[in-house]
Amino acid sequence: MTADPAEPLPVASSIVLDKAELGARLRSARQAQQLTLAELARLSRVSVASISKAERGLLALSYEKFAALAAALQLDLSTLFGRQPAESVSGHAVVTRRHDVVAYHSERYLYGMLATQVVSKKMTPMIGRVDASTVLKPGEFSRHPGEEFIFVLEGTLEMHFADGRLERLEKHDSIYFDSNLGHLYVNGGERGAQILVVVCGQAQDAGAREGEGVLSNQ
Repeated sequence: MTADPAEPLPVASSIVLDKAELGARLRSARQAQQLTLAELARLSRVSVASISKAERGLLALSYEKFAALAAALQLDLSTLFGRQPAESVSGHAVVTRRHDVVAYHSERYLYGMLATQVVSKKMTPMIGRVDASTVLKPGEFSRHPGEEFIFVLEGTLEMHFADGRLERLEKHDSIYFDSNLGHLYVNGGERGAQILVVVCGQAQDAGAREGEGVLSNQ
C-alpha cells in the first residue's frame, strides 16, 4: 500500500527520488568500486536479486537495505539520497528547508530524507508516512544496528515487534528502542500515520567490508 499522493509528507517536498534514479546512483557507486553484484551482496547481506532489481529501477528497497548497501560501499547515505554536494557538519549548522526534503517511496512507507547534504552523520533523521496496515511474519521484520526514535506527528502508529509485543502510539506519543529488535511500522488508523524518525548508531564504516553488513527485510 502506498501513500496517498494528495498528502505525500508532512512537508511540501519538491524533490522526489524515484526508483530508477536511486537505482542508477547505486549502480554507479558499485561500479566505481569495481564490485560485482555478488560481491556487494556478500558484503551487505542483501540478495543479488534485490540489488539487481533495485539498480534497474524495478524494486523500491527499504531504508534498512539501503543503509546496509551504503555501509558495504563505505558511503554515507547522503551520497545516495542527496542532490547536492555532501559536506561535514563540523563547525557549522545545516538547514533543510521544507521544499528541499528528498522524498522516496519504499514498498510500505514514504520517507522524507532530511539533512542529505551532511556526510558522516551520527544520526539519520527522516519524516515519513505509513499507510501499510498488513503485519508481516516475525522473520520479515526490519532489524539493523543502532537505536531508533519515533515521534508521531499525526494519526495512529502501531509498532509491532518480532517477539509479539505491540505498542500503539497516538498523536504526539513517541518510542525509543533498540533497532536490533525485529520491528515493523503499521498504520493504526483510517488515515496514514505521519511520523518523525531518527536512527543513530548504524554501522557505516569499513567494518562492513569484513562481512558485518546488515540484513534487513522489506
